Amino acid sequence: MAVVELSIVPVGVEGTSLSSYVAQALKVLETASLEYQLTAMGTIISGDLDEILATIRKMHESCFSAGSRRVLTYIKIDDRRDKAGNPKQKVKSVMDKLSG
Repeated sequence: MAVVELSIVPVGVEGTSLSSYVAQALKVLETASLEYQLTAMGTIISGDLDEILATIRKMHESCFSAGSRRVLTYIKIDDRRDKAGNPKQKVKSVMDKLSG
């Protein structure tokens, strides 16, 4: 299972608010069978890497459909194959070490 951090930034849009573009991209993500967590600075997605990448492509394209003429998409991938993991487990592992 992969854990991916994603940030999509539409460029050259009117105004400074990007929340409508983020909402449009999240509508695409909600149609996938992936777990995700929206954060203030991006989105964390976990699941099958092929499905994640295909979904990211659709999310990226959704910004063009919403009127952006340029889109920057930042992707960070943690693809661990020796054991299953997820975002909550990764955070718990660090927190356990802090308290131990």
